[in-house]
Amino acid sequence: MRARYFKFGGKLVYKAWWHISSVFCDVFGRIELYGYENVPKRPCIIIANHVSYLDPTAVAFFHETELCAVARDTLMRGRILGWIFRRLNAIPVKRGQSGNLGAFRDVLARVRSGVGVIIFPEGTRGLGAGLLPGKPGAGLLAIKAGVPILPVRSFGLEEVLPRTNRLGGGGRVAICAGKPVYPEEIDPGKDCPDRAQIIVDRLMERIAQIERPVAREI
Repeated sequence: MRARYFKFGGKLVYKAWWHISSVFCDVFGRIELYGYENVPKRPCIIIANHVSYLDPTAVAFFHETELCAVARDTLMRGRILGWIFRRLNAIPVKRGQSGNLGAFRDVLARVRSGVGVIIFPEGTRGLGAGLLPGKPGAGLLAIKAGVPILPVRSFGLEEVLPRTNRLGGGGRVAICAGKPVYPEEIDPGKDCPDRAQIIVDRLMERIAQIERPVAREI
């Protein structure tokens, strides 16, 4: 399925970044979307693997409205980058589980206002060969809002703009959405001592289950 490019209102910086990224992805690695029928019709939490700075925008190609992404707070400390990230609806989060009460509240507020949230449980970019372990805090963030969780996996973005930040291109990129997950399916309960890790491990399993479409389908 070809990427769906939507027209929507919103902040000028967000709209500009979205459209520039769509052109960039088309030029350097044509994106194909799979599993659009799995996308909830209401606000949801999107969890995805992380291999490129293009991930947040590429994942957003699935959605008809603005999305926001959870990003580590260090990315927003710069005067210029901080200004840009805030206008791209980024939610700052600290590494580890402590000190993120504000992020939890922000995620809840965004979802309740009708905005979907993207979370990258790995917390950093991988090389694309496999998935990195998920961070415990990401699991709690994902279920806190009590809405469907959509697992998404990208294949090929690491070849367009990899972790080395050396621009590549020429290959096909597949963004695949799996079946939505509901919090009660993966939450072992508040009394479980390893609750956060169990949740994120189960979410990472859902992402890992998404297979790359064979070449003839792309």
